[in-house]
Amino acid sequence: MESPHLIFLRNAVSGQTVPVVPLRDALHRLDHMLTGLAGDLHIPYAGPYVGLGQMTRQHQLCIAEHQWSAQERGWGVAICVSHPVHGWRAEWRLATVSRERLPLIVQALPALFAGYAAAADASPAAQRPSTKRIHEIAGIFAH
Repeated sequence: MESPHLIFLRNAVSGQTVPVVPLRDALHRLDHMLTGLAGDLHIPYAGPYVGLGQMTRQHQLCIAEHQWSAQERGWGVAICVSHPVHGWRAEWRLATVSRERLPLIVQALPALFAGYAAAADASPAAQRPSTKRIHEIAGIFAH
């Protein structure tokens, strides 16, 4: 049986109306799951853009080793400022984005996981159990 938060997020991606508080909780759990998987794989990935208004390419979902604070650094997913010179700078975790950006994050999940699965397949970590799990999650969002 699959994790309830993944099923909840799949339903949200499919257009089902979901309450904001449980949605943020599901995104927090997904963030935690991805932290473990990305920490095992160590594969950076530039995912879909999730910018608002006329700045659609200003923010991007990125899986990488992020510097969250002076004391906290680690692999995971973040909404990053996409800058041509300075690279990715983590701004928010999945569950902490504005209410306005929340639907963009949810709708970007299938592309994030499909792309990350392809990046993992093309890496030396292709045979790791974490890659298999990324494919399983991508499959959940693909249906």
